[in-house]
Amino acid sequence: MEHIYHKIAEEILENSISVNDQIIDLETVVALREEATTDYENGAFEKARIGKGIGKQRIAEIRGDQVRWLDKNRATQAQLTYWKWIDGLRNYLSEFFRIHLERTELHFAYYPKGAFYSRHLDQFKEHSDRIFSIILYLNTEWKPGDGGELRAYEKDDSFTDYPPLGGRLIIFRSDVVEHEVLEAHAPRISVTGWIRRDKLIY
Repeated sequence: MEHIYHKIAEEILENSISVNDQIIDLETVVALREEATTDYENGAFEKARIGKGIGKQRIAEIRGDQVRWLDKNRATQAQLTYWKWIDGLRNYLSEFFRIHLERTELHFAYYPKGAFYSRHLDQFKEHSDRIFSIILYLNTEWKPGDGGELRAYEKDDSFTDYPPLGGRLIIFRSDVVEHEVLEAHAPRISVTGWIRRDKLIY
């Protein structure tokens, strides 16, 4: 596993973003998709918001996804399997970049047909605790035309579009990589989160 973690770290160091396919086993990806779909159909998701704390607001013109935050203490086996893998990566990145990375937070993200997320950075201006953004796509039946691509921008405003293929893992610097989610023409499902350097405050 360490060679995969090293590859990711080197790619982030070089390009600020790392994209890898099928490094999370398919059984886990399928199980997570089934859990997310069931939870969505049962109304367990809430509309995503922008901002932080009391300043959070729902603005449909900026983002249209819905989320369900995951609790490690109440996680399913599939969630624990993925969380363990990400925690291993967090520890490796912490040593590689010589920065203390305290924790990982994760949520299911569901983009219904027509939803998108406008161009933005994941790190808030007032807070620099989000260090790395992580997306694991669960769209095992995605095909061209389904939309929902991640568009990642370079400093010169050029960009690359990454289709949300099932099992694809994208990790990037939260403070550097501006990105957007293009309009989904079919449901787009992922486990999304951040590797952070602050402690969880209850």
